[in-house]
Amino acid sequence: MTVLLAMTAMGVPAPARARVGDAPPVEHEPIAPDPREDLAMGVVLAGEMPAAIRTPAGVIVAAPDPLRNPSGSDGLYGASGSPTFVPDRDTQRPDINAYDDPFTPSTAPFKRLQAFDAVDDDYTLRVYDQHLVRMPVGATAAPEPEEATFFADMVLDLTPDRDVLIPSVAPGARIVRARLGSGAVDVAYRMVRDGADNWFLQPLLLRAPVRARLVMQLAVARAAFGGPLIDSGWNDLPVVPPLPPRAAREAARVSRVIGVSRAMRPRDAIARMVQYFRGFTDADDPPSGRASVYLDLALSKKGVCRHRAFAFLVTSQSLGIPTRLVENEAHAWVEVHDGSRWRRIDLGGAGRLTNPAAMASLDRPVYDPPVDAYPWPQSADRGQDFAGAGAGAGAGAGAGAGANAGAGAGANAGAGANAGAGANAGASASAGVSPAATPRAAASVVVTVTDRDVHRGFPLRVTGSVRADGEPCAHAAVDLWMRRAGGGAGEAGADETLRFGTAATGDDGTFSGGGVVPGSASLGDYDVIATTPGDVRCAPGRSSP
Repeated sequence: MTVLLAMTAMGVPAPARARVGDAPPVEHEPIAPDPREDLAMGVVLAGEMPAAIRTPAGVIVAAPDPLRNPSGSDGLYGASGSPTFVPDRDTQRPDINAYDDPFTPSTAPFKRLQAFDAVDDDYTLRVYDQHLVRMPVGATAAPEPEEATFFADMVLDLTPDRDVLIPSVAPGARIVRARLGSGAVDVAYRMVRDGADNWFLQPLLLRAPVRARLVMQLAVARAAFGGPLIDSGWNDLPVVPPLPPRAAREAARVSRVIGVSRAMRPRDAIARMVQYFRGFTDADDPPSGRASVYLDLALSKKGVCRHRAFAFLVTSQSLGIPTRLVENEAHAWVEVHDGSRWRRIDLGGAGRLTNPAAMASLDRPVYDPPVDAYPWPQSADRGQDFAGAGAGAGAGAGAGAGANAGAGAGANAGAGANAGAGANAGASASAGVSPAATPRAAASVVVTVTDRDVHRGFPLRVTGSVRADGEPCAHAAVDLWMRRAGGGAGEAGADETLRFGTAATGDDGTFSGGGVVPGSASLGDYDVIATTPGDVRCAPGRSSP
């Protein structure tokens, strides 16, 4: 379908073609900031915040405005979080209504909100070392690809003498620059962390409650997001506090079922445990019969993300492998220490995002983490595929179809703590799975442009649907492209193709999303094309120009 730059007909669906032109002239029009120029000139904002950064993918993004007043649409952080994680047997896949991602590039759904690393007698998880250590501001980021940098933008409800739990981007992240303020007024603060690398902001000299915006530039080692573990020996790992006697006995039983022991190398034991716990499935009937929530979950192989991460932690720590459970309102996963650093491992099973448009990260660059070092079971879903966040990312050698997306709040949810999980939504095809092994109907993709006027640097919004054999392809990632229409072989820009946004389908197979027309786009007509890697039932497909 086609839409023209100056289309004025009312009530007529705009077709999937756009004429990109300059914005209409405005008398005394201000010159819009150009992140590329800001980066080249080293422009800084309030708090010495750089005006732009270059992402690992080479995309230049502008910094959030540190002076912008908080609004009702901002994600809000104010509670200090739950001091414990209590495991449960509700293994149904929950629905997630909204997810707040304060980071650019987006890391959805892996916002690191709260972590636990110790097991009590009743299997409640807590933080072993709760002593708070001050975090310096002013770290230096190593060059890519060793490290990646991110912007963080979040709104905090501050109360005198009360710590606020805030999210971080990955284990071991450092603060390069930061500014906390309410509009143009700075608010004094201190950043601290505990032994599980949970971050807290402590307001200073505050006499009354205030709502303030925190903007940070963060640096973190790329290896913290995953990838192959180093081949350390058992003596190279940090010391793990011993489990309570009951937990140790029951974990030994689970370890025998999985086939792991200290007779193996730590890296090999972790790989076998990842394979086992990624094989869990969500279930309507709760596991029972063993008088132990850990044994019920671990031996039934039932559970969504929080159950997988909990059972993995107990089993892994019983072997002496330092392990944390990490969670937010949509997903839970584990971090393990391989003798060199903490690394993220996704076990899948996040909840189902019922309203992808409610996720604030849809229109921003997405961080591409290291290739997953472990295979996924066939028909599984990765957390990285949550709302299309990881569309097209590799799943590792021999990987199965996609990976576990979707999660939800469990019995302990509240203030972003103890998020639970679901499973098996939005899996995408990957290498190592032949079409004969996973027969899927071809996806039919339809896209319609909803904006009447299209200009460089301005939003371009679309709607559409993905179906196969007349049935919706639910929770499938959708990539949005602009391809230069017409033109001869020698015409400048004739082969120009630009990706300008992403979206994800809902339960009914429809999507709504978009992005910003790149400032580098040449003037002229463009076909708007939507592509999808499909899901566990629908094969990849694309819309017609």
